[in-house]
Formats: sequence, structure tokens, C-alpha cells
Amino acid sequence: MEKFKEKLATLRSEADEANARADELEAQVKQLESEHTAKDHELLSLQIKVKNLEESLEKTEGQLTDMSSKFNDADLKAEDAERKVSTLETELGEKEQLHEELEEKYKTAKAELDELARQFDEL
Repeated sequence: MEKFKEKLATLRSEADEANARADELEAQVKQLESEHTAKDHELLSLQIKVKNLEESLEKTEGQLTDMSSKFNDADLKAEDAERKVSTLETELGEKEQLHEELEEKYKTAKAELDELARQFDEL
């Protein structure tokens, strides 16, 4: 009977140890499940953040394309304006030269007219 009691005590001790180990493992499982849930939430949050960033990137790329197009249009207009300015400056130079020539002819003609008027008055 003594062996039976020892065996029973040993089995109880082993059962208590097994129960304690089971409790520890259950606690670990709960902690791991909790960590898993937290990681799932973190993953979901990161996926949402990635989606928002991708949408923001698409919007920004669209704005960049639009701004690039507007810049190219403005650049073309600036080049046209520069060509017009160059043409107008050349034209202005020609007109100023013509004005100087005509002014010189006018002065010469006026001097001749004044001389003729003076000679006419002397007659």
C-alpha cells in the first residue's frame, strides 16, 4: 500500500507539474495570440498608410505632369516672346536708322529752302 501511496503522490506531483506547465503554455498561447492580434492591427494600419501614400503619390504625379505641361507651354511662349523681342529690336534699329537718315535729309532740304528763301528775298 505504501508503494501505491508513493505512486499516487508521484502521479499527483506529475499531474500538478503538468497542470502548471499547461497553465504556463496557455499563458504563452494567450500572449502570442495577443501579440499576433497587435501585429495584425499594425499590419492593417501600415497597409492603410501605404494605400494613402500611393494615392498621394498618384495625385502628386498628376500634378507634376500638369505642371510640367504648363511649364513647357510657358517655355514655348517665352521663346516666342524672345523671338518677337529680337525681331522688334531689329525693326526698331532699322526704323531709328531710317529716322536719322530722313532727319538729315530734312535738315539738308530745310537749309536749301532757307537759302532759296533768303535769295528770293534779296531779289
